Amino acid sequence: MAEEEMKDRVVFITGGNSGIGLETALLFAEQGTHVVIFSRRERENTIARTMVEAKDVSCLTICGDVSIEREVELGLEKVYEKFGRLDYAFNNAGVEQKPKLLYEQSEKEYNHIMDVNLKGVWACMKHEIPIMMENGGGMIVNNSSVTGIVGSDRLAAFVAAKHAVVGLTKAAALEYAYANIRVNAICPAGVDTPMLDRIIGEDPLTRDAVNDYHPLHRCANPREIAESVLWLCSNRASFVTGHALVIDGGASIR
Repeated sequence: MAEEEMKDRVVFITGGNSGIGLETALLFAEQGTHVVIFSRRERENTIARTMVEAKDVSCLTICGDVSIEREVELGLEKVYEKFGRLDYAFNNAGVEQKPKLLYEQSEKEYNHIMDVNLKGVWACMKHEIPIMMENGGGMIVNNSSVTGIVGSDRLAAFVAAKHAVVGLTKAAALEYAYANIRVNAICPAGVDTPMLDRIIGEDPLTRDAVNDYHPLHRCANPREIAESVLWLCSNRASFVTGHALVIDGGASIR
């Protein structure tokens, strides 16, 4: 069922050209929401734009890197120039960490994970919020992870960044509640995306192990996660802010 209140509104999605981000873009487009995709890869952006525009909404694609604040700032300036408003944001862009012990991790690896997964969320909110305030409020969803609420060995930098995203979400929710801006996070576990494929490779035994990590014995599909983002942005979640929504097939309750 389409969310009528979302028609002709504007959503900004980082990492919106594949996986969870693309599925979320398509789901918002089905509600009549105009979509902005901010991602580094121009070819994939173009493909995603074609898919979104097939839903009869406008789609602006912007090539940019969330780890560089100035690129985020310029991207959101383009959003304002084209639409004059911003109603929803899904700060989704992230990078995986190659599993290794903490003492084996290089400073370069650590900085890259922090710059994209944490600093990127900070930079996006910093420049999304002023635009939202101009039109009376908005809704932000940050993509954390199940590792944002539980520990995981051999992923220390990734776990640290995702825990920090949850804390950043709560702080922003407190700061901007007065401005009618709700800020929440999602905490998914395994999701069938290109990122997961890069992590686990093609070994069927590894795939089975990842599936069995979840009590539901499978990974999520991107649409299931996108539906949660849509709900958090909708009026049906109008009293939800500062929340980290766990969508993990039961993985964190073991």
